[in-house]
Amino acid sequence: MTDKPVSLLFILLADYGNKNGAAPLSQFEACWEKQIDEQWWIAMNGHQEPKACSHGNMVESFSCYVEFNGFPAGMIYPFGGILAAGSAANEDIFIEALKAAGAVE
Repeated sequence: MTDKPVSLLFILLADYGNKNGAAPLSQFEACWEKQIDEQWWIAMNGHQEPKACSHGNMVESFSCYVEFNGFPAGMIYPFGGILAAGSAANEDIFIEALKAAGAVE
């Protein structure tokens, strides 16, 4: 176990996935993939080993690979991750996109 809190972004991704038929993630042969809006796309891996998504990138176990406008933008883990930090694509903008698509904290 860890004392680290689960990241807000990971909570939103889990909620979004649950509302869109992703649970349990392990039911999928590789990753569960979804276009969030016109710009954001995700691939979530619910397996104990890395899996390739349909865009060819490896997605670490129990994590989410993120693209913005077709370009790699980050990898989100339960306790953190890395995401683009530009003015058009960053964590706050991605959170707003997830919320607009129906995810709630």
